[in-house]
Amino acid sequence: MVLTALRKRALKKSGSKGSLRPDIQGLRAFAVVVVILDHMLGWPSGGFVGVDIFFVISGFVITASLLREHGKTGHISFAGFYRRRIKRILPASTLTLLVTVAAASLFFGQGRFLSTTTDAISALFFSANWNFAAAGTDYFQSAGPVSPLQHFWSLAVEEQFYFVWPWVLLGTLMLAVKTGRQGSARTLGALGIAIICVASFAWAMHESTSSPTLAYFSTVSRAWELGVGALLAFLAPWASRIPFAARPFLAWAGTAGMIASLFLITSSSVFPAPTGLLPVLSAALFIFAGTGTSEHPGLQPFTNSVSRYLGDISYSLYLWHFPVIIFAESLALDRGVAFYAIVSVVIFTVSAYAYHLIEDPVRKSEWLTGGGRRMQNRQPINQKYKMTALSFLAVLTLATTSAAVVSNPSTSAVTAAPAPLADTSAEDTTPTGQLAVRIQAALAATDWPDFEPAIANMADQRVPQWTENGCLDVTPGNIDSCVYGVLDSQKTAVVLGDSIATSWLPAVIGALEPNGYRVQAITKQGCPFARTEVFANMSSTTPYAACTAHKEWAAERVNELSPDLVIISDSALSIRRLVSKASGPAAQAEWTAAYSSALGSLPESSKVVSLMTPPGAKNLQECFTPLSKPSDCSAPVPADWETLKAAESAAAADHDAVFIDTKPWFCFQDVCPAFAGNRAIFADAGHLTGAFSEELGPVLAQAFRQSGISG
Repeated sequence: MVLTALRKRALKKSGSKGSLRPDIQGLRAFAVVVVILDHMLGWPSGGFVGVDIFFVISGFVITASLLREHGKTGHISFAGFYRRRIKRILPASTLTLLVTVAAASLFFGQGRFLSTTTDAISALFFSANWNFAAAGTDYFQSAGPVSPLQHFWSLAVEEQFYFVWPWVLLGTLMLAVKTGRQGSARTLGALGIAIICVASFAWAMHESTSSPTLAYFSTVSRAWELGVGALLAFLAPWASRIPFAARPFLAWAGTAGMIASLFLITSSSVFPAPTGLLPVLSAALFIFAGTGTSEHPGLQPFTNSVSRYLGDISYSLYLWHFPVIIFAESLALDRGVAFYAIVSVVIFTVSAYAYHLIEDPVRKSEWLTGGGRRMQNRQPINQKYKMTALSFLAVLTLATTSAAVVSNPSTSAVTAAPAPLADTSAEDTTPTGQLAVRIQAALAATDWPDFEPAIANMADQRVPQWTENGCLDVTPGNIDSCVYGVLDSQKTAVVLGDSIATSWLPAVIGALEPNGYRVQAITKQGCPFARTEVFANMSSTTPYAACTAHKEWAAERVNELSPDLVIISDSALSIRRLVSKASGPAAQAEWTAAYSSALGSLPESSKVVSLMTPPGAKNLQECFTPLSKPSDCSAPVPADWETLKAAESAAAADHDAVFIDTKPWFCFQDVCPAFAGNRAIFADAGHLTGAFSEELGPVLAQAFRQSGISG
């Protein structure tokens, strides 16, 4: 009896218009909370699927609104639709962009501030997804600091979709009328959007394996997720046939699927397709279960007042959470419980004020539509500004002050204080000895030097061979352009390996050119010398086939050249990209065997040098700020570096190759600074700058002489 009464009351209320569904508001809250947890804690592993849930919600809500309008008026007002989208999206997002750029000018170095400004411009014009897709597929930029505006990519996807979706929808409905099938317009519309979803999903399946970074940000690869929500709106009349008693079970089945996706999906999953099916279809089931009723018994975790309020401010929460997290992480060294508690409070408070101060008043105003109501609302809105402006400013002050308070260098695990600086200048006047003095001085420094060249866009400081003639990726088409030193010399040195080997080129040229060497680069980004399969990057799920092909071709070219000297260098990160997914001793053993196999393929007449990769430091683009100290950019020698050293030194010994341990050139007592003298050492966290690589020429020449390699 009670259930029957609830059902009748639900069907009676379901005809009401203009009210927000409490279950969907709770679903918005769920989605934004898991996204924030993922960005702040990296937990749960699949928290990023909250964005996919948002896509389904948006597809459903917007399409349902357009269908209602068409049902009432017989047409769709494109001007009205775009005005509503501008009012809903633009004022709140613009405020976030302006405040973020202003904060970046205060707390970031020049280079990161400029990149943040560029990101803000792309976000303002809803092209952030393509901007970040380009950066993510750029080998250098992908290693750079995270943009505080990176989350704007999802807003760009939505707005690009909705730029064309009303036209597609109207075209479908008009086609139904012209063909005399107006009564079946919803059926035809559902069929049309289903075709779009299938096509988008098929493309996403392809792109998720061939270009996973591009697929993640691509509107084409994400359209099916919004399309599933749109399809729900077309199918809404059929939802009334769902037995009322079954609705809670369907909703909780969808909830279970969404929760499962948070833990089953990880950053290494093939995404957004097919793995994205689980959260998308689960969210769709949840929404469909509540369609056609206004009663949602048993869904109190979603329909209670707290969840509904979080759903109301979910857009502001999404806008503000990421900048707050990124700025807090750049200012704070200690990441304890207090840090996360303060960051959480700041996110909620700033978002709540932004919602009540900007988002909600503008959305309810007559801005862009005119009318007397706008004049009537002006005074209350202005009054709200007066009443809340000071408290909003206080919140921003709290954000920066809290981050500074949490920051405590003495508790930082970055480095231990180095031993007192040893005065070796009188004892060792060799290039290596003088470099050691500069490294120790950098670790002891309390103030930043006047960098030369200045720390601006660190991408501009990478070695010239990185982009010159495309020699980061040497191919049969450009190999003859990737030759340096004495070009007509018969004495040849070949440089093999990945982008780390490329970054050594100025040093190698400086060391060998005076002795009459011709230096031939045969390098490829992300492609180590060791003969083992690797993934193209840390997020890839398919073997790097282009690397395997390159290594076979490179081996053939080296044997044809039969060079006097072969110099090899690989990134330590490669040991974390093994297709076998081996780690620890197993990874070391695999790399030793793979490196040994590759060494065995080289000409017996060639002298071989295994040059260890630099241990690296923190990215100056990220850690060099007006508030930071030199020690904030220092880093300990990574465990992966030690593993790579053990593997490659063992393999080199087995093949009578020269092994050069470069750690003393970059570190003192296993702590490595980001600069030496007034030179930045790294253009990111591991690739040498052009200026410093060139300065290492005499140091490398000394190492060659000590190893018996001379002119």
